[in-house]
Amino acid sequence: MAQPRFVSVVFFVAVLISGAHSTSFRFKNNCPYTVWPASQANAGKAALSPTGFQLDSGGSLSVDAPPAWSGRMWARHRCSTDSSGRFSCLSGDCGTGQVACSGAGGATPTTLVEVTLQGGGGKDFYDVSCVDGFNVPVSVVPSGGSNCDSTSCRTNINARCPTELWMAAPDGSVVGCKSACLAFGTDEYCCRGKFGSPDTCKPTGYSKMFKDACPQAYSYAYDDKSSTFTCVGANYDITFCP
Repeated sequence: MAQPRFVSVVFFVAVLISGAHSTSFRFKNNCPYTVWPASQANAGKAALSPTGFQLDSGGSLSVDAPPAWSGRMWARHRCSTDSSGRFSCLSGDCGTGQVACSGAGGATPTTLVEVTLQGGGGKDFYDVSCVDGFNVPVSVVPSGGSNCDSTSCRTNINARCPTELWMAAPDGSVVGCKSACLAFGTDEYCCRGKFGSPDTCKPTGYSKMFKDACPQAYSYAYDDKSSTFTCVGANYDITFCP
């Protein structure tokens, strides 16, 4: 019986030495409309609780993530509940029929916040991505950590989106701006096939439009050098319409 006890103590001490800790994401809505933030954990990671919720204009809500969590977060908007009680959104819908996404991803185009907590060297890695297109401006601002940088996509790309990339609501209003990959599905725009490497997949006129609007955000699959940010030991403010 002594050996298992010794192992458990060693494990406990190792966790303390590793610096593993829970991280708080504080979601804030500065948009003049309601959004419904959502999250999807990567494979093998626990879901955040809740996986989706309503956030009125001016509101905020904190959600805790376990150590070493990784996944993505985004905003849904233009959401409603029909007469049968089914919930859906014109932008970013996760298809569950409920406010909770329960492991489902969001319908593209969406502006994504992608996070890997306590990755290599104990650093958190995070980015804002328009690789799947854009729907709502967002920023990620660390608090209480060290060696940290903020990132964002603050521009409303929907207002400058080319018509061929529009994601339009039934009333004709633009609720999202598709990536060229989503709009046209070619290997060149999707960085696949013979274009499936950093050497062969280069920026296009469409990805440059996203990059000009949001210089810190991913604009295509291999846009790593200017778009991935790190921090140690922080919590994060995720603000929609910063």
